[in-house]
Formats: sequence, structure tokens, C-alpha cells
Amino acid sequence: MQRKLIGQGLGGITVHLPKRWIDAHHLKKGNEIDIEDSEGKLIISPKKINKDKKETSIRLSGLEESLIRTLIANTYRLGYDSIKVDFENEKQFQILNEIIQKRLIGFEIIKKDSGSCIVENVTEPEEDQFGNIMQKLFLNIDTLLENINQLCSSDKAQISESIDELDDRILKYDNFCRRILLRRRFDEKSALHLAFLTMIIHGERELYYLSKSIGKGMKCSSETLKIIGGIAQINKLIQEAYNKKKFDNLADINAIGRRIIYKEGYKLMENKKGKELIVIHHLLACTRDFYQAVSPLSGLLFT
Repeated sequence: MQRKLIGQGLGGITVHLPKRWIDAHHLKKGNEIDIEDSEGKLIISPKKINKDKKETSIRLSGLEESLIRTLIANTYRLGYDSIKVDFENEKQFQILNEIIQKRLIGFEIIKKDSGSCIVENVTEPEEDQFGNIMQKLFLNIDTLLENINQLCSSDKAQISESIDELDDRILKYDNFCRRILLRRRFDEKSALHLAFLTMIIHGERELYYLSKSIGKGMKCSSETLKIIGGIAQINKLIQEAYNKKKFDNLADINAIGRRIIYKEGYKLMENKKGKELIVIHHLLACTRDFYQAVSPLSGLLFT
């Protein structure tokens, strides 16, 4: 859809908005709209105060933390602002409350009754914070990789921060970014962004599970530490490509990824045993996920 720019006095310019879009959002002369500058595009949407609050309800069943987490996180990602949650017992409520605090930005339990509670958007950041939250996600993955390197380098490693806390923050930022992207269904980049995030988070999860498998008293060989360094290099190249649209980085990522997986990694798996073999398994899976993130990333750079 194309529109001509119409000149106004004192150098101003106006543009006609499609009547169908105006009618669909019940707008009229004098109403305000939001205009967001997103990577060279202007995204026009009805002003937030004119939007209806999205409400829904869910019911918790069972005490499996991962199931409760998945249910509330996906409801949050889908853009709901108020969620009525029915629960069967206090233990479920405690799990729910902890997940909300750790994984949902700006959401809180504002009311609790016997067997139910209301979870609402209280202090969520504005959508224009998407870029800043993505940078926080990247920075925390950097820290996670540094800590993994420390854990594998010494049997008396001193890491800078709890792996669990880092993981919670990364997944909290991921949830927020997905929530914003799913709101932007009309944005042609949303699907690519979601695919890119999925591969990055899959790689992060491999690093998290690696940390859980190491335990205390673990010290890896120099060959395994070299792979961790290669993953850190890939991660830096991905961030640089994403932030600065550096196309040349994609070829470097592919080259490093293939080297780690098909040369260094396979050879190590043939020669190592015990816990270090488990570490290598997770490192290669992480490398493959970061490597596969290049496909949607290339789409983001070219569109």
C-alpha cells in the first residue's frame, strides 16, 4: 500500500491513513495515535489508552513447575494484560507466584481469593524498549558463557553470578521480546525475529544444562575450553551482525560453527569420556543452535 506525502505550511508533511484501518480501530478526527520508529520504518498504531485490555483465564492442573511455567509464560507472550488463574492448592499458587516474579516483566498478582488470583500488567516497559531488552539478553548470555568457561577451567572456579539467576533473567527478557513480536503480527520481520530468538534461546538452554551437569570439582581439557572460546566468538559475531548489520559476519559464523562441530567436536567425542563427554555434547548442541540462528538472522539483515 502506497501513499503520497502532502506538503503543508512551514515545511510540514501529512499522509492519508486508509479509511478501512481508521474504521477498524474506531478512530475519528482529534484522536491520538502512536508512531514508533522501528529500524527505519514508522509503525502506526492506535494510542494504547484506546486499546481494550486483553483478558483471559487459565486453570492450573498438577504441580509440575515446567507445565505451570509454560502455561503462564505463553499466556503472557500472547499479549494478555489481565489473567485470571484458577489453582487447586497453595503449592500451585506458590510456584505460580515465583514464576511471575522471575520470568514476567511488569506483571504482578494484584488479587487473590480462595482457589484463584488475578495477574495483571502493572509496570511493563513500553514496546519501544524492545531493542534495549534484546541487548540485555545478549549481555547476559555473554556473562553466562564467561561463567561456563570459569566452571570448566578450574575445580575451584569463582563465577561472577549464579547461573540460575542469569538463566531467569535471559528467559524473562526472551518472554518480553516474544510478547512484543507477537503484537506486531503485521510486521514482516516478526516471524524472522521469533525464529532467531528461538535458536538463540535453545543454545542458551544447552549452556544452562551444561552448568547443571558439571557439578563441583570439574576441570576440562584445553581442547574443550577451545570450543567454549569458539562459541563465545560466534556469539559476539551474531550480536555484531544483529546490531550493526554486518553481513560479512555470517560467513565467519558458518566457518567457525562447521569447524567446531565437524572437526574439533567429533574428534573430542571419540577421545573423551566421563563428565567431560557430557560437557562436549552440550557445547556441540549449543554451537549447532547458534549456527542455525544465522538463517533467520540473514533474513533480518536483508529485509
